[in-house]
Amino acid sequence: MEYIYGLDFQTFFSIVDNMYDEVMVYDKNYNIVYVNRACSRHYGCPPEHMIGKSFYDFVHTDWWQPSILPIIFRDRRSYAIRQSTYLGSELLTIAAPLFNAQNEIEFVVMNVRDDVNELDLYNPQYLDPIRTQHEPSMKPVAKSLEMREVLRQVERVAQSDATCLFRGEVGVGKTVTAQYLYSLSRRRSQPMAVFNCTGMPDERMQRELFGSDKTPGLLYRMRNGTLLLENISELSLHMQTLLLKYLSDRESSPKESTQTVRLLAATDKDLKVLIRSGQFLDGLYYLLSVADIYIPPLRKRKQDIRPLIHHFLGRFCPEHHVNRHFTEGAIQALIHTEWHDNVRELQHTIERLVVMTDSPVIDTDQLPKRIFGIVDMDEGLPSTENESFDTRVEKFEAALIHDAYQKCGTSRKVAEYLGLSQTRANNLIRKYVKSKPAD
Repeated sequence: MEYIYGLDFQTFFSIVDNMYDEVMVYDKNYNIVYVNRACSRHYGCPPEHMIGKSFYDFVHTDWWQPSILPIIFRDRRSYAIRQSTYLGSELLTIAAPLFNAQNEIEFVVMNVRDDVNELDLYNPQYLDPIRTQHEPSMKPVAKSLEMREVLRQVERVAQSDATCLFRGEVGVGKTVTAQYLYSLSRRRSQPMAVFNCTGMPDERMQRELFGSDKTPGLLYRMRNGTLLLENISELSLHMQTLLLKYLSDRESSPKESTQTVRLLAATDKDLKVLIRSGQFLDGLYYLLSVADIYIPPLRKRKQDIRPLIHHFLGRFCPEHHVNRHFTEGAIQALIHTEWHDNVRELQHTIERLVVMTDSPVIDTDQLPKRIFGIVDMDEGLPSTENESFDTRVEKFEAALIHDAYQKCGTSRKVAEYLGLSQTRANNLIRKYVKSKPAD
């Protein structure tokens, strides 16, 4: 029996397994090879439900967000990041790569704890690296007339210090487009941060943005830099009032305005509708939308899909050390797909095909069935010969919810897609999708 400083391996792993902090280990193929029992506290399931599964089984169903694993493989260094789980846990994750003799990443070890005290984090302002992996200087793919017009607008306002509002559906590329504006601006030598306004208590959000007696907030630390507020529609009226006052004070002092952060905002909601219902302040809307840039959905700019496919292939193939390409038939199928989550969904689909396909040539028969509008309700279900009516109905309901959530991505869109109330849709998603790892 081997020993580690007097401990046999069984005792050593028993100690690690019972640590209060979560310990998770991924291999080079993004598979979970180990996680200790602390995962039950964070995700509500035992280790055996996670070990052996892929990172993508969890990240695509929002078990945690934002995610850091792809950034570790890209940058080949350690990072720390604040995360939240679908159970509401607030986590601090420190991820470190382990290299083999060929200087390749063999494993990534993550230490995950509940404490989220101040640290020098990888973009501590809730930047989601899974959804924003592009470098800030990257020019968005723009083959279509619609997207080329968007870039013309961006290039027109980039050199000014005007606030800018980016509007468009989930996943159209609002953050990437904002980063492109930043890369063209006079402030590009200064830092840019992305702050997600979703799901944070007012007290904490106020401290993050406006600071406290001891620590200045982002709006003051980012002096001469650029700050993008994602999901601006999710701000409470209290936070909207504070932001309105901040911007109004800047408006009344033009000299001071040029020496403070340039503010950008993004939303997938119609703010004018929210104004009419009393959920958004009209004064804040007008101060944020000095430049108002609408990014159309992918279904309205299908000319961009082919170059986006090639762009993602050029990115993910080297990243995963494989060589893949699509047949023309597969490309045409992807072009004619209704991408509910737009570029984001296309990106995830291409990466998953690159990782999960064995053949260097990806043809139509390897594409997900949903690409062709097929819902296989019997897939993975055992024989129903001896099952009750209620059990069969529940299985059908589970398959329906899984399919709808895979297509739509959010409870709000699932509700619209299936004609349900959002409360019922959310309950069904919790029951069938997020109660256990996706198979």
